[in-house]
Amino acid sequence: MNMHKKRIARRGAAFVCAFGVALSAMPVHAAEVKSLEDKTSNLQSQLEGINQDLVTLSNKIAETEAEIEESNNEVYRLEASLQISRNNEEKQYETMKTRIKYMYENGSETMITMLFTADSMGDFLNKAEFIQNITDYDKEMLENMMEIRQGIETQEEDLKSQQQELTDLQSQLNTEQQNLQAKAAATSTDLATVNAQLQAAREAQAKQEEEAQKKAQEEAAKQASASTGNNTSGSSSNNNSSSKPSNSGSNNNSGSSSGSSSSNGKYNIPSGGLTPSKGRIWFNGHTETYYSQKVLPGTGLNIPGRHIASDGTIRDKDGYIVLASDDYPKGTVVETSLGAGKVYDSGSGKGNIDLYTDW
Repeated sequence: MNMHKKRIARRGAAFVCAFGVALSAMPVHAAEVKSLEDKTSNLQSQLEGINQDLVTLSNKIAETEAEIEESNNEVYRLEASLQISRNNEEKQYETMKTRIKYMYENGSETMITMLFTADSMGDFLNKAEFIQNITDYDKEMLENMMEIRQGIETQEEDLKSQQQELTDLQSQLNTEQQNLQAKAAATSTDLATVNAQLQAAREAQAKQEEEAQKKAQEEAAKQASASTGNNTSGSSSNNNSSSKPSNSGSNNNSGSSSGSSSSNGKYNIPSGGLTPSKGRIWFNGHTETYYSQKVLPGTGLNIPGRHIASDGTIRDKDGYIVLASDDYPKGTVVETSLGAGKVYDSGSGKGNIDLYTDW
C-alpha cells in the first residue's frame, strides 16, 4: 500500500512538473488578453462618452433651431409693424402738407376773417387756440410716428443681430456634431478591431492551454510508464528470492494498475481528469467543473437508473455521467475527462460543462 501511494505521488509530481513547464509560456497570452480587454473597456467607455456628447449636442442644435425659427417670426412681425408705421407717417405727413398748403394758398385773410368773425373775446381766443392746436397736433403726431418707426427699426436691427449670432452658433454646433460623428465612427472601428484581436488572443490562449495540458498528460504518462517498468524489474528480482516477496510484488503490480487513480474517501477517482481538489480543468475544448448532490440534490432532474459510480460520479441506467451544459441540448452525449456523459440540465454557462458528483 505504501508503494502504491509513492507511485501515485511520483506520478502526480511528474504531471505537475510537466504541466508547469508547459504553462511557462502562457503568461504572455494571458497578458495580451488582459491588455486587449483593458483596451476594449477603454474604447467602449470612450464610445459611450462620445455618444452621450452627441445626444447633448443634438439637443442643443434643436434648441438653437427653435430659437432661430422664433427669431424669424419676430422679424417678420416687426417688418410688418414697421411698414404700417411708415405708411401712417407718410399719411400724417401728407395731411400736414395739405393743411399747410391750404393756409399758404388762401393767405392770412382766411385766418384773420375767422378770428374777426368771432362773436366775443372768448370765441376769438378759442379760434386762435384752435389754429395753434392744429399746427401743434400735426407736429406732435409726426414726431410720435417718427419715434415709433425708429424704435421698430432699432428692434429689427437688434433682432437681426441676434439672429446672425444664432445662425453662427448653429453652424458651430453642426461642425462639432460632424467632428463627434467622425470620432465615434473611428472609435467604433478601433473597438471592432480590438475585439477581433481579443477573440483571436482568447482562442490562441485556449488552444495553448489545451495543448499544454495534453502535453503534460503525455509527459506524465511517459514518466509513469518508466516508473512502472522500474518497479516491475524490482518485483521480478524479489520473486526469485522467495514466494512471499513474489506475492507482495504481485500486489504492487496490481496497485500500479490502479495507480492512475486517486482515493477520495470511499471513491476511486481517475487522475488526469476532474477531481474534488481540481475543481476546474480544461478538457476537449471546454472547461469542466462539478456540482455535488450533497449541495444540489437535483430532485427535479429525471434521471432513469440514477446511481453513484465507483469514481463518485452520478450516472444514469446506461452508465452516462449526468451533465449540465448551455452549449448542448438535453440528451446530447459529450466526452468528458472522466468518460462519456449525457446532458440532463443547463445553467452551466457557455464553454463549460458541469459533472454531477457525490464528492
